[in-house]
Amino acid sequence: MNLNQGAMAKWYYSLNGVQQGPVDDEEMRAMLASGMIQASTLVWRDGMDRWVPLASQPEWSSQIASPMGTPIPAYSVAPPTNGLAIASMVLGLLSMPIMLGCAFGILAAIPAVICGHLSLGQLKVNAFQTGRGFAITGIVTGYLTILITLIAVAVFGFVIAKDIK
Repeated sequence: MNLNQGAMAKWYYSLNGVQQGPVDDEEMRAMLASGMIQASTLVWRDGMDRWVPLASQPEWSSQIASPMGTPIPAYSVAPPTNGLAIASMVLGLLSMPIMLGCAFGILAAIPAVICGHLSLGQLKVNAFQTGRGFAITGIVTGYLTILITLIAVAVFGFVIAKDIK
């Protein structure tokens, strides 16, 4: 069904990385005409899986013209990945081999867990970023490294205490 017919869609859009809306089709047209939003502006409405550029939506691509007057072809832009999620994953994955070499893997594991939890909090607020899987990977590997390190220290301490007696 064409959105110009029947019920008006409620659109959300990104302006300087901040979610705006909801707005109806008429408001979107006015913002497009004024230059407030452009073909590359990320938009979303109920029923969509993810945020996409305005030009990728068939009902808008015909209203967006390039400087030569021809419609801009639809394209998809990957949303940015949260930096803390990447840091969490890298630190978590690095903590495991460091832990196997010595007990200092915990020094990378603790920041991995912290970055992962902070990232998940940011991802809940900012719908324009991805990285949930990276954050979860960092959290899981960080907690595993901490757990294994604590078990190794406890076993090592028990062995040392037993030898002293």
